[in-house]
Amino acid sequence: MLRRIIYLFLVLIVFGGLAGAIAYYAFDFKPKMIAGFIMSAPKPVETVSAEAARQDQWEPEVTAIGSLTAINGIEVAPQVGGIVKELYFDSGDLVKKGQKLFQLDTDTEQADLKNFRVQLGNAQVELDRQQALLDKGFASKSVFDTAKVLRDRMQAEIERTEALIAQKSIYAPWDGRLGLRDVAAGKYVAPGQNMIWLQSVDPIYVDFTVTESEFGRIKIGQKVKAKFAAYQNDTFNGEVSTTDARVSAESRMITVRGKLENPDGRLVPGMYADVKVIVGEPAPVVTIPQSAVTYSLYGDSVFAVVKAKEADPNAKEPDLEIERRFIKLGMVRDGRVNVVDGVKPGDQIVIAGQNKIDQGSKVRIDNSIALNLTVDRNTQ
Repeated sequence: MLRRIIYLFLVLIVFGGLAGAIAYYAFDFKPKMIAGFIMSAPKPVETVSAEAARQDQWEPEVTAIGSLTAINGIEVAPQVGGIVKELYFDSGDLVKKGQKLFQLDTDTEQADLKNFRVQLGNAQVELDRQQALLDKGFASKSVFDTAKVLRDRMQAEIERTEALIAQKSIYAPWDGRLGLRDVAAGKYVAPGQNMIWLQSVDPIYVDFTVTESEFGRIKIGQKVKAKFAAYQNDTFNGEVSTTDARVSAESRMITVRGKLENPDGRLVPGMYADVKVIVGEPAPVVTIPQSAVTYSLYGDSVFAVVKAKEADPNAKEPDLEIERRFIKLGMVRDGRVNVVDGVKPGDQIVIAGQNKIDQGSKVRIDNSIALNLTVDRNTQ
């Protein structure tokens, strides 16, 4: 009986040791071997596109959003009422100062003018006759004075009627663009009634706001460049003409007014503008494509391509790896961004393929990737 117990105990020890060995192999030794193999395996080489950071000459600028305002703008309205007889324009026309716009009917005034001229002639004849009689002593001075008053009254009536006729011819007070007319020939217009808008367009004001810190860089006469959604390929030039005398209590912003050239009248009041004010001389800056920047709450960064620390001297291609750099950004212009700190001119910066790489990734450069991406965007 004792021998059987000892035998059973030895069998249990053998099977327990075997089970422990199997468990050790399965749950400890094997995972460590696999992990070690994975760690020692060479990293895959990813293909990316890269571009050398370059040094450009950029003018420092202040950017803002603005809107256009006419230097002069009025509702064209008659001083006197009347029937519209003629219109000498089409809606939206560009007109010159002194160009005739409307003619109101003057038939009644012309008839009155003709009558007053006849009466003036008669009054002048009577005045001359009384003057001759007075010189000979056959007429009193009071009769002569009455004749003179009548002649002067007729002269005044003629001048008043001529002025009334002139007021019924309506002219453009300055060069500008007309809006949509509100009247047609044959319609009666009252004194002061709006007939059409006239706004000067060349030059034209662009008003925009800047912060207090930016305002310190703004000077009268600085160059202004503006772009508009309607003319995305064109830039309109001008200069700073004046600034507001106070800071807005609500926004803590200051209004700046620029004056833009607009010789062809394409710009109209009310348009929104992307405004840039050139606030200094061109200075050297390091720039990279905006597509190279990875934006994050922890800081903006780029992937720089550098020689691997453990490079193979016998490799057919350069042994390259990724170095992630956190950077400080400055101005953005035409798809490129100024890197204030973190990148030097000539550094190779990844511009396509960032989703496949991280710190220490092995890479090869193939710039056809970026070219293909550009072609795809243009064909969509």
